[in-house]
Amino acid sequence: MADDAVSRPADVASGSARHDAPSRPPDAATWPVFVYTAGGVILVVAVRNVFVSATVVLGWAIASIVAAVLLTPLVQLLDRVLPRALAIILVFLGVAALGLGVRSAYVTELQDQVNYLAERAPEIAERIEGREDRVGNAARELALVDRVTELTDQLQDRVGTPADALRDAALAVPSYLVAFILTIFFLVFGPKMIRGAMARLPDDRRSRLDTAARGAARAVQIQVGAGIALAAAVGLVVWIAGELIGAPSPGLFALAAAAASFIPYVGIFIGWLPVVIIAVGVASVWEVALVVLVATGMQYLEATRWRPMIDGRSLYVGPAVLVISATLGFTIYGFGGLVVLAVVAVFALAVADQVATDDPDEISEGTGEPDPIPTPIDEYVEPDPESETAGA
Repeated sequence: MADDAVSRPADVASGSARHDAPSRPPDAATWPVFVYTAGGVILVVAVRNVFVSATVVLGWAIASIVAAVLLTPLVQLLDRVLPRALAIILVFLGVAALGLGVRSAYVTELQDQVNYLAERAPEIAERIEGREDRVGNAARELALVDRVTELTDQLQDRVGTPADALRDAALAVPSYLVAFILTIFFLVFGPKMIRGAMARLPDDRRSRLDTAARGAARAVQIQVGAGIALAAAVGLVVWIAGELIGAPSPGLFALAAAAASFIPYVGIFIGWLPVVIIAVGVASVWEVALVVLVATGMQYLEATRWRPMIDGRSLYVGPAVLVISATLGFTIYGFGGLVVLAVVAVFALAVADQVATDDPDEISEGTGEPDPIPTPIDEYVEPDPESETAGA
């Protein structure tokens, strides 16, 4: 007890002494931590602000790079018989003609077809609801007339009027011009830029990256070309089927089905669903059965024949990759962002697939070599003569 009584005043005295002592400044070694932390925060905020402000310009640059890579095979194909400058001019004239044709069809035809569909679709939905069978009961439970009316109203608002389309086209001319100039720039100077970047890598990493980039570019080329060919075939068949069953605005259904066919393994049947629903209201039972049979058969052939062949020559691309990337791209930058981000996602997936492959022979086998048509990366990445001389 006496010891405790003696120790307590001593503890109190020592505590008060520590409390009264002046605080020591932080050690000199801690100042760089504060400086680096503050600098990092400022840098992150600055980069974020620059990125947000430059979103449009970055979108133009990325779209131009994608266009340059996808148009390079056409330029190389014409370059075999024409000078390169003339080949680039002819390719861009063809792209411009195609764009003007699509814009003209959008202004003159799409609005009329949407308006006609808005007039006829509620009547067809009402006819389906009036059926005295399971189809009619399901349509009444889903309130098909209300849903179709709401959908057509939203479609009309989305399409707008021809005057709106012309105004939007006029406002988009500077963007298209900048994108065209950047695409030409990457077509002309892109190979030198990539060769310069490759030359700064070690030999082993350069060879590995070169192989992966070639395989990824070839895979994207095959996937995009196969998607365009399939979309054209599906759109044509849907348009013919719509004409035969008397569906309103068959061209609109063909366009929607062609766009949906880019989704692997399920897109074709999704694209056929509006035609099937319209057929229930305007066609006979056997015609509806024939439409369902054609839609199922096309989806079956795509999933069991077409996709395995394309995936075997390039890489496997599942529905989730395209759906997620297309949704994000459309949310960020509209239809153009949808296309560009979907292509970028496929390219990133192809690069990851090539990098994950350890055997170089397996890489070339998986990409379907030999390929008689030059690929974009063959133009963009050429072997370094100095490295070949050193290796010899």
